[in-house]
Amino acid sequence: MSTDPANLLLPAPDLKTDTVRVGSAVVCVLSGDVHLGTRAIGDEALRRALDLRPALLAVDLDAVELFTADGLNLLLAVREAAEERGVPFVLLSPGDAVREVLDVTGAAGAFEIHSTLGAAAARHVP
Repeated sequence: MSTDPANLLLPAPDLKTDTVRVGSAVVCVLSGDVHLGTRAIGDEALRRALDLRPALLAVDLDAVELFTADGLNLLLAVREAAEERGVPFVLLSPGDAVREVLDVTGAAGAFEIHSTLGAAAARHVP
């Protein structure tokens, strides 16, 4: 058996995504771990959600258990892409792991955060 890192089996990704349309808004639910090894999965899901051209793109982070700087960079990049398309981008119910990174980095103010989709939609969806 080779010890070459390219030949080692990697564990299954620890990030699940689910995207649903709710009226004219799109909610992308991330659950599990958001880190360097799962960033591509999150990026693909969020960019596909953005491609749906919603009136609002909400990212539900309630079920995120591990969140690193790579997760924060992902959210910042998608927020920027949403702004370029004129799509409001909000975070829903970030759990403790996400809140800690947002607070420690000072990035909490870079995002609009709501506890429910209804609260976010009331602000953005006509």
